[in-house]
Amino acid sequence: MVIAIIALLISVLMPALSAARAEGVRIKCLANLRSLNQAAMAYAHDDPNSIMGPVLAGHEYLVGEGFAEYGGGPGLRNFYRWDDRFDPRVRPFNRIVMGGAEIVANTAPGEVGAFEVFRCPGDDYGFQNWPGFGTFPGVMERPYFAGYGTSYRLNNLTWGLLGGDSLSIGIYGRPANRIPDTGATMAFLEARVIQTIWTNDAWGYSSVHGELTGYHKKLGFFNVGYADGHAGFADMGDGTYGPATPYQSPNHPFEISQVRGSWGRMDCLPDEVYVD
Repeated sequence: MVIAIIALLISVLMPALSAARAEGVRIKCLANLRSLNQAAMAYAHDDPNSIMGPVLAGHEYLVGEGFAEYGGGPGLRNFYRWDDRFDPRVRPFNRIVMGGAEIVANTAPGEVGAFEVFRCPGDDYGFQNWPGFGTFPGVMERPYFAGYGTSYRLNNLTWGLLGGDSLSIGIYGRPANRIPDTGATMAFLEARVIQTIWTNDAWGYSSVHGELTGYHKKLGFFNVGYADGHAGFADMGDGTYGPATPYQSPNHPFEISQVRGSWGRMDCLPDEVYVD
């Protein structure tokens, strides 16, 4: 009888303990995002152009640069390893968050080391496998932290232009005073937030629409940080995206769609920033 009672109590307590642990992990992830937001503000304060999303040399190899080189450890992806272009020792937020003394070349890709603030303590499996969605295989259903040395993407929403330049409509390369509605504009986010642009039910580019599951295993919900410094658990599932209202660039003959919803906004339109 005693054993049966103990077993019953365990069966009742285990789900509650598991839920409490998961909530603790999610809160720690939110704390990481707030720390990155604060680092971005400190960087902008010192930057001569007040840029929140730092622009490092060498962005020309990939349209949409800026999503992962702001800080973090070594990664498996090209350019993110030790002695590569985005070596952890040259990532600007590392100096702000940790100080230079802790950044030493002895951490393998995927190991936390001194880079804990850049890693979601939960299941940060980068992009979700989805029909028609292609990306670096090292972050498809695999830890994003191992691929790029960080679990979080800077909001580098961009459009590629002829000639290899990039038109930034996110916060990458943007002065802090040119970010509209900072309390609604996303700064740092789970990688799959970017993927929701592809899969959302309002105007997703993919022929197969549907909800993604975030790092914290709740369908449609993602941890995101905003440009005013706060972070939240945002519902970006079905019914949350607004219409794909087009914006006509005054300098280029194509339309850009704003990216907004009940969760806030990723674009900073109509303002544009050119990264050459």
